[in-house]
Amino acid sequence: MKQRMLSVLQSHERPPARAPFLADIERDNIMTLTLPPFAAGRAVPRGQTLTRKSDQWAVSEDKSVALFRKGTILTQLREGKFGLRKHDRKLILCSAGKSLEWWSTKSKTQKGHVSLSAIQEVRIGFQTDFFNKYQDRLDPEVCVSIIYGRSQPATMLHFLAYTSQQAERVAAGLQKLAAAGSNNPSTQSKADAMHETWLKEMFVAADKNSGGTLSFDETLGLLNRINAGLSTKQAKRMFKEADVNASSPEEQGLDFDEFKEFYRTLSRREELSNLLTIHARGTDCFTPESLMKFLVQTQKMDVTEEDCTRLILENEPVAECREQKLLSYDGFERLMKGPTGAAYNCEHTSEVYQDMTQPLSHYYIASSHNTYLTGDQLKSPSSVEAYIRPLKLGCRCVELDCWDGPDGNPIIYHGHTLTSKIKFADVIRLINLFGFQTSNYPIILSIENHCSLEQQSCMANIMIDVFGERLNVLDSDQSRTHLPSPEELKGKVLVKNKKLSNDADDDEEGWVSDEDEGDEMTTNLKSRKRPSNVSLSPPSQAASPNARSPTPGEDSMDAFDPDSAEAWKPATEKHKLKLAKDLSRLVNYVEAVSFKGFEYSFAHGRYHHMSSFAEKKAMSCAQRRHVKKFLKYNSRQLSRIYPAGSRISSSNYNPIPLWNAGCQIVALNYQTNCPEMDLNLGLFRNNGMSGYILKPAPLVNPTADVPFDPFKPDTFSYFRPRDVTVTIISAQQLPKPKGVEKGEVIDPYVALQVLGVEHDSHTYLTKYVDDNGFNPRWNEKFRFVVKVPDLCLLRFVVRDKDVLSQDDLIGQATIPLLSMTQGFRHITLDGEGVEGASLFIHFTISDYVPPIKRKKGFFSRLRNKSKQPAADSEDKNRPPALADNLGRDDKDTEMLSTSDEMTLPDGAAIPTIITETVEEEDMDGEESAERADNNADDVQSADLDLAGVTATGAASAKTAEEEQAIIDEQIRQEQEEEAQLARDAENPEPAPASDDDTEDEEDGVEVQEM
Repeated sequence: MKQRMLSVLQSHERPPARAPFLADIERDNIMTLTLPPFAAGRAVPRGQTLTRKSDQWAVSEDKSVALFRKGTILTQLREGKFGLRKHDRKLILCSAGKSLEWWSTKSKTQKGHVSLSAIQEVRIGFQTDFFNKYQDRLDPEVCVSIIYGRSQPATMLHFLAYTSQQAERVAAGLQKLAAAGSNNPSTQSKADAMHETWLKEMFVAADKNSGGTLSFDETLGLLNRINAGLSTKQAKRMFKEADVNASSPEEQGLDFDEFKEFYRTLSRREELSNLLTIHARGTDCFTPESLMKFLVQTQKMDVTEEDCTRLILENEPVAECREQKLLSYDGFERLMKGPTGAAYNCEHTSEVYQDMTQPLSHYYIASSHNTYLTGDQLKSPSSVEAYIRPLKLGCRCVELDCWDGPDGNPIIYHGHTLTSKIKFADVIRLINLFGFQTSNYPIILSIENHCSLEQQSCMANIMIDVFGERLNVLDSDQSRTHLPSPEELKGKVLVKNKKLSNDADDDEEGWVSDEDEGDEMTTNLKSRKRPSNVSLSPPSQAASPNARSPTPGEDSMDAFDPDSAEAWKPATEKHKLKLAKDLSRLVNYVEAVSFKGFEYSFAHGRYHHMSSFAEKKAMSCAQRRHVKKFLKYNSRQLSRIYPAGSRISSSNYNPIPLWNAGCQIVALNYQTNCPEMDLNLGLFRNNGMSGYILKPAPLVNPTADVPFDPFKPDTFSYFRPRDVTVTIISAQQLPKPKGVEKGEVIDPYVALQVLGVEHDSHTYLTKYVDDNGFNPRWNEKFRFVVKVPDLCLLRFVVRDKDVLSQDDLIGQATIPLLSMTQGFRHITLDGEGVEGASLFIHFTISDYVPPIKRKKGFFSRLRNKSKQPAADSEDKNRPPALADNLGRDDKDTEMLSTSDEMTLPDGAAIPTIITETVEEEDMDGEESAERADNNADDVQSADLDLAGVTATGAASAKTAEEEQAIIDEQIRQEQEEEAQLARDAENPEPAPASDDDTEDEEDGVEVQEM
């Protein structure tokens, strides 16, 4: 059999779809395949059977495990200098059942391994660039691709099975094993499997002599690698405590089980232990009743006692505790680091909860620019894989630049560049396969058409054949006044392209303008000019806390008039393109039209007309002078924004000003990891990763008496302002910067970026912690008011302080403000090489209540000054303001690597001390007092929790009597202050002016600046 299959491959002929000796037995719609003994070693173990029902192969978990425990042989394919290289490999589970290994059948040596938890997916057929190259030589039913790891581009293994049944069985088995993390019954979650795999990898890497144990010196090296800032004395003590099997000093060393206990002791977190002690009523375990009280009162969750019992049974690893329905420290840590303790509301990420019945123009739509590229815009490879990743992230609008290909088959690539070419048919086929796996809401194909009439018709036929009923081919309803909703178009594919006029004959083609975004790049390359650098704050102003961020485009486009004829005149004369009727018929609700100004669109635009805006002009429309017209336009019609042609390195622009202006399709380069992409992914994780986020109501209601304007606070009354408090407590398992294996332990700090309308945008910095990336603690609180919370994103950025160079990015997380959960929460950091790294914070949010107006006396000023920390003591470790640009363009036409930094809008404005000023009430007195009392109760409860969690040593677990004493002392101090204020009022003295005291009359919050 093997010789026959190899001869088939060498002769470049397709093998038969099914081996001839297989017998098909149809019975009750189930086909049972039985392999004879002589074939069992090459396909499935002897005596095994495989069942298929409704064309879906189903392999029991036991049979899958048996297959890989015994091993199965496949042919691995790799590209070499002289074509395909073929090697027989035996795929088998390792003895621990945690990873998949492949061995040479000739030399009997291991050629590689991959952790089961790292396997992302297994594909059968022509579903990768590799197999697409050899479609004329291979049978798709025996092609198996294993995709693993989190790197971009993805890492893949390519195999040929000997039968289609073996391929199906391998794929089903690996997918089941990967979903479970391993097949070990003791493993309770994939996260546990990933953690143990990570520990094993750390252990093996540190075991330099491969002796199976770690010496003390090897353990010290490992501690440096994981950024644990332990002294040698501390490490020696913990090493001896963990080395329980050593009978003599010469035999000292930690085996893997002892190393796990060593790491468990090292990673035990005092803040979680204190939190458990406080809320478990002085015991070391939660009961269902005490856990419910903690989750309801502190975490602001709606749970029952039955829910808490279920959580205990799911998270408690100790059998004795589970039997008694008790949650120990280990179970509590697992619960807090799982979905129950996540900062991003898991209900918002796992399910569609927004209204999906409004017009398409009322939603932000996740969109990709030049989706086919894997790197820069000039010479990077084009790939079908580049479509799969955005679609799996919920992207709903992808771009296809179509050109005439050989043999009448259209191709996709970045025209007039050195980027490689892929087949249009392959892309359409994979969009059909992967387009609706993450989201079932409509996909928009943004087609840039440069094809001849014949190949345009070919494109249309391919889409009709592949998509079938998914392709929306109905003409737009002329009686409608608005676009259909995502719910109406669920499961549909829409084509965005030019459309022939209705008066054209059915058999005619027509001429349309060629919308070539590449022309702008060519023009920029010739003139070597670049668009204005759009950022939330320029570097020159970053050091000034009170400097106003310039409006996007304000520096160079003051004279820009979007309603003038010259404003939209192309830099080069547009070519005319003949459009095929077959392709035109597929265009309905997303008809591409040239933009001729807002007034023209208001008078003549139809709801299904959509215009594309280059980045620079879109930013100009989103500035103060024109943003109201842009909002009105976007309330009815779709707008698509694409990056400037000078962004040769595939860098991205700042999407926030455009989202604030209501733009729906803000297309970004998904292949580039950068702060702008972080914001995009953070926003579109929301609403169940559907790719559609409902815009706030004021942005789609341009007929209001006072239309919303993101630059005018007097139009913010449509939103409920929020009082937000964020306490950065600690971090866990922060790695060294990307590409750094050795060197000093990092000095981490956190930048909390509040991003939204200009009025709300601020940045707060913690101090940096010396030499500790394993479990640094900050315990710093930041409090601020957000006037437009519906448009606000919180971005948590962890960096390594570097005195001699730019601070290195460690990881980040971006979460919409209104998707943050309250209480003590973990934030999982995103980035390369940060698996397992997280932040631990405390978060509260409430309706903002302006304080009651009261005259500010001398004592209040004196109290503020007494609370100001000494610059030499508290702020010596606080990093300086960062001055990096969000949305910056490439510095030249050369291909540059995109920085991982972003602008900090207000530089070094760090309000570590916050006091309330006294202001007039903005609401009914009784309502204001009631809401203020409720907020005060929440704040007091949170402060008491934080006092216990952030304390150290035995004093952290305060008794009820001690807590009551603190409250009594606070009341006494407040009474004394009131008496002093009364005396000051009777004997007023002029208070000295102070430049350090600034009063924000609008927010009613006074911030003492550092």
